[in-house]
Amino acid sequence: MLAPGSVGRIFENLDEIEAIRYRLRTKPLPGAGTDRPKEPLMPHSFPSPKVWAHRGARSVAPENTMSAARAALAQGAHGWELDVHLTLDGEVIVTHDHGLRRVTDISSRPGMPSRRHHVVNRLTLAQIRSLDAGSWFARRDPFGTVAAGEIGADALAAFAGEPVPTLSEALAWTRKSGLAVNVEIKDMLGGDDAGLVGAVVYLIRAAKLDGRVLVSSFRQKSLELFRELSPEVPVALLLDEKAMAASTQDIVKRLSDLGAVALNPSFKGLFPGRIAALREAGFAVNVYTVNREEDMLWLAREGADGIITDFPARAKAVLEACKKEGKWNL
Repeated sequence: MLAPGSVGRIFENLDEIEAIRYRLRTKPLPGAGTDRPKEPLMPHSFPSPKVWAHRGARSVAPENTMSAARAALAQGAHGWELDVHLTLDGEVIVTHDHGLRRVTDISSRPGMPSRRHHVVNRLTLAQIRSLDAGSWFARRDPFGTVAAGEIGADALAAFAGEPVPTLSEALAWTRKSGLAVNVEIKDMLGGDDAGLVGAVVYLIRAAKLDGRVLVSSFRQKSLELFRELSPEVPVALLLDEKAMAASTQDIVKRLSDLGAVALNPSFKGLFPGRIAALREAGFAVNVYTVNREEDMLWLAREGADGIITDFPARAKAVLEACKKEGKWNL
């Protein structure tokens, strides 16, 4: 057992140490032979990262819908990531934003309350389920995939009228599909955060997904409560670029205090050697949101456990081709 305070001493100046290690691995020493590799190779102990579809495969289907989930499965993703909020009547739905105007037609629907009430926790499940959460995708073409002809007319037409899923519906589908699922608990922005956590605990237990669920959140208090209520389900702490400016030592302490199994960091908060340091401390690293091929390859080389992407087919193709050729550095 480590003595009190030893974790801090072990990880003191960890960021600088890992940067030095990286330079030593990747740059030839003076006088070294000419056959020394000029670039780092993917460590043999690291398997290819798992591919997670961000809000489903949202580059080819409306985000956080069952169409996006089915697209994630079709594109060979290991799992899909989804976001959850609590409705006015206490039901858990799958949507990213606190407001509903971006991904539904609520602004043009007669009989809906005024604009300031176009948020999840001010509407009932029935009101939200009556909305069209799919038609906007063809019109806005958020990733240019419609203009590029990557999505057929029949598929686009099928998105019209797509409802906002419930978490219960999403988990039931996930169980049958064989995919894993990362449930992100959103901040209720002054709403019933504890109620959302409790409802998520209940629904995950009822779904019986046999170890295929990871729960994540940017809101550490929500994860702490989730761990208290459901210690058997693994959790991952989400950190954005600003939060990743903290030292690796401080991040490791946060993960340890939480009892997390993983860190889900912004790609922008990483530098050479940091993933290795987090893995050596005992934590998996699943990185968001990674859409460029060169970034996917860099993460594979650095030893990331998971890549969270809007383009799962692209990630699978890049990683599998490079694994087959033995080239993790292009």
